[in-house]
Amino acid sequence: MANAFAILTVLAMLVEVCVDIIKAAIPGIRDWKSQLTSVIVGVLLATATGTGLLGALQVNLAVPWIDYFLTGLLISRGSNFIHDLLSRLNLK
Repeated sequence: MANAFAILTVLAMLVEVCVDIIKAAIPGIRDWKSQLTSVIVGVLLATATGTGLLGALQVNLAVPWIDYFLTGLLISRGSNFIHDLLSRLNLK
């Protein structure tokens, strides 16, 4: 379980770095476009790595891509959000 959250944290940091690079390369990405970019990168990263939080918690979905989509949304919020979530759940 702790390993799954460590992976989520690393993926969230990767999303932050990738989005920062994309925003630097394309200066017009701000506000909602920045958030959309984070969601797209997060979902792509979760799908490409086959990382699903629900699967790690032994919750099996009939449609696995939903797990990847939800995990992508979660990691798109960034590593600070993941850290805050873990703190609230006492799962450091």
